[in-house]
Amino acid sequence: MKKTLIALAVLGAAAGVAHAQSNVTIYGIVDTGFIKKSGHDVEMGENVNNRLGFRGVEDLGSGMKATFELEQRFDLNNGRNKAGKGYKNKSADRDLAGLANVGLKGDWGAVKLGRVNELTTETIRKFDPFYQYGVGSMMYGSQRVRGIDNTIRYDSPNWSGFHFGATYSLGENMDSDSRDSGQYGQGLKDAGADNDGYGIMLGYDNGPLALVGNWSRLADSKKSSVWNLGAAYRFGPAKVELLYQQTKDKGYALGDQSAWKTAKLDNKLTAYAGADDIQENQWLLGVEWKLGPGRLNASAQWMEVEANGGNISDKDIYKYAIGYTYDLSKRTAIYGNLAYTDYDDKEVAAIYGDTDDGTYGVQIGITHKF
Repeated sequence: MKKTLIALAVLGAAAGVAHAQSNVTIYGIVDTGFIKKSGHDVEMGENVNNRLGFRGVEDLGSGMKATFELEQRFDLNNGRNKAGKGYKNKSADRDLAGLANVGLKGDWGAVKLGRVNELTTETIRKFDPFYQYGVGSMMYGSQRVRGIDNTIRYDSPNWSGFHFGATYSLGENMDSDSRDSGQYGQGLKDAGADNDGYGIMLGYDNGPLALVGNWSRLADSKKSSVWNLGAAYRFGPAKVELLYQQTKDKGYALGDQSAWKTAKLDNKLTAYAGADDIQENQWLLGVEWKLGPGRLNASAQWMEVEANGGNISDKDIYKYAIGYTYDLSKRTAIYGNLAYTDYDDKEVAAIYGDTDDGTYGVQIGITHKF
């Protein structure tokens, strides 16, 4: 009996030491509400992506720390996990649609390996008052994703507001001897779409001014690319934002060979109408205004869609959005968003999942963060 008590005491002391050296944080967001869009019935859905995550840090000494991130995304209204849209052969069995990485950080910056947030999406969305969420979001290009697989990412320290980041992502397996029948690397190779992925970000955020610039290329995308610039200025309770983004999609939306003709990206149907490649030139002007116990958001967008072939060349899209988020506490808020999109015609509307050349979206709901 005494030996058992001594052993338990030793285990308890060891556990206490381990706990003192490492720290694991559980975090998450639960969000849902009602959405009504032109051509759709009223449905229940999210504004901010629902997630449950674990973030850990262990102090290794000498200023070095080990880190990890594990995050699942899900639909709150039905409890289903999100497989992670994109690569057709990688989505059905995906258990973590959010983050899944391990790394090291210190005075020199931070390195992560695994599935990470894409720098281009992560940084430019901060210049959209709706943060690329809900019906008011900036229009989402065909080459944009939240997370990228098989990636090493570096984030620099912050030098008086200046910082930069870079990513390198491996593509599909091109070795036919080691590739099993379930992989589709040969189709990518035959089409010349078997490129690795790259990304670089330069940013500045200090005082009232914030700036960012990105260039990126997704893996297995036939060397499709995106670059963007964002600027924001804060004065008093308001922040004004301006961004420009250019997307060049050469026919492999998210590395999926069949996606060129018809792809589903972030719940949006993309029908390319026989085009060989497509380019999106996009401008957004936004404002965030702290008003009462919440925040007023508003934006105006213009996108020019150009295609080589097909029937969607030189089409214009205009989108206007306004919304208000009312903070019930530091963790809980209710929101209401309204948006209207004016397309040149129904063909270009179909690219972004709409059925008419003039569409609206209304959304109300509640968000809780923990």
